[in-house]
Amino acid sequence: MSQPLFGELDLLHSNQGVLIGTAGLVVLWVALTLLERRGRRVGALVSRTVKRPLTLGLAAALYAGWITQLLEPATSKLNGLASARLSASLMIVAISWATIRLGHAVLRSRSFEEWLKVEDPKDEAMLISLLDRLYVIGVLVVASAALMVTFGVSTTAVATLLGGAGIGIGFGTQHISQNFLSGFMLFFNRPFKEGDWISTTGLEGTVESIGWYHTRLRTFDRRPLYIPNAVFATNPIENPGQMYNRRIKTSLSLRYEDITRVQTVTEQIRSMLENHPKIDQNQTILVNFNEWDSSSVNVMIYCFTHTTVWKEWLDVQQQVFLDIAQIVKGAGADFAFPATTFYPAPQLPEENAIRKLNVA
Repeated sequence: MSQPLFGELDLLHSNQGVLIGTAGLVVLWVALTLLERRGRRVGALVSRTVKRPLTLGLAAALYAGWITQLLEPATSKLNGLASARLSASLMIVAISWATIRLGHAVLRSRSFEEWLKVEDPKDEAMLISLLDRLYVIGVLVVASAALMVTFGVSTTAVATLLGGAGIGIGFGTQHISQNFLSGFMLFFNRPFKEGDWISTTGLEGTVESIGWYHTRLRTFDRRPLYIPNAVFATNPIENPGQMYNRRIKTSLSLRYEDITRVQTVTEQIRSMLENHPKIDQNQTILVNFNEWDSSSVNVMIYCFTHTTVWKEWLDVQQQVFLDIAQIVKGAGADFAFPATTFYPAPQLPEENAIRKLNVA
């Protein structure tokens, strides 16, 4: 803080200056009150948010500095700059408080939301929260630098300190910085949002909140799971909540003695799927005999449902499976199960135990 400004504060702490300052505070209070009651939306918003911190903070700065200046001659612990530094510090705190409150109000105002034009309410809330936190950090950094200058630290030293602190913090908090920057990536790329069910590196659950450092999931057994944001920057993310369809893929095992009925079964199942109201006809539908297994002939069934909701998909899949079972039974076929058949070797002696068992 420069000496000329300290000199002006000393003049303000005189008896005459206190009277003038008090009158100015009253005028400020009245002006902000009128603006709050009769002003338009923006003016009312500004006056409502800054009136209390400005009037209270500036009043504290005025009277605390005046009282401190009166006490300076009576004590050796207070130097000539004590009252000015106290007033300047309180003014910085008041202005910072008012600025933070004003920023909160503006970022959460309807006008700012309309300016953002973010359609998803969850994305909008996440962006506003991110901007709010960055704004608060910026105000606090500026206020801290101003306080340091007020107490006699040179501006060059403050700039050097802030630059060195930034470099040191960057190296010392590399992982934190990585998680923090990954939080930016999550917002701007938006691979998922709150409420989505995601899966990554063997971890899955429903996204409850996306923070600066970590993202909180709720697993299917209802336990909270905290994942550092850096994980999402270096690993693939599966987001079933953004899929267009859910797939039904299964293998139908028929008996070898039903080989002559396979064509009928596959055609009827394909026809059933192509006419099913809950199966998406614009997606691939496959029903084909595709494998000779050890105890069965296998038919692949592949299609997609309209719904992506897990519970609804399970209901559709169950109905499809029951319809398939009716088709198989109606065609005179049956489902296969693992079985082994023993055939006696030819030309066995009469006393052979296997031949006797077969004859019996």
